Amino acid sequence: MANHVTGISTPPCVPPPCLGELRQQVLAALIGNPLFTAAEQLRANHFAHECEDAARLIRWQANVHAEITRREQAAARRRGQQALRATLSRLQPGERAYRRHLPRKRRPAPAWVPGTPLPDQADRRAGTFDRRAAAHFQPADSLTLAHLLARPRS
Repeated sequence: MANHVTGISTPPCVPPPCLGELRQQVLAALIGNPLFTAAEQLRANHFAHECEDAARLIRWQANVHAEITRREQAAARRRGQQALRATLSRLQPGERAYRRHLPRKRRPAPAWVPGTPLPDQADRRAGTFDRRAAAHFQPADSLTLAHLLARPRS
């Protein structure tokens, strides 16, 4: 409003000098770093020059440094694993036999017959209900004693 009244125009929003320094610090960690792809570096360069918010650049700088640390640690782990694989591949087959996994042989499913003791000494842990159910068990297709003794009606 003051500009309108006096007729003096000021240049549009000039970024404070600290934004340029922040951009340089963010980009210095990114540009030319082999941990970041060329596409990531290009997007970072574009974002840094488009951003006008100092707080956002500061947060982004902290996140960039955290990401660099994370990627360096991941690369170190990968190098260690590759060295271990290379060492194991140079060993003779007999020397690395301990690395093979031999699965356990599967036991056949127990076939329990009513009236016989439960396998694996499970009858010691069986309760009264289990014993009664086993004593009164009859297959579905068998005849009861009452059916066998009944006289046919004529």
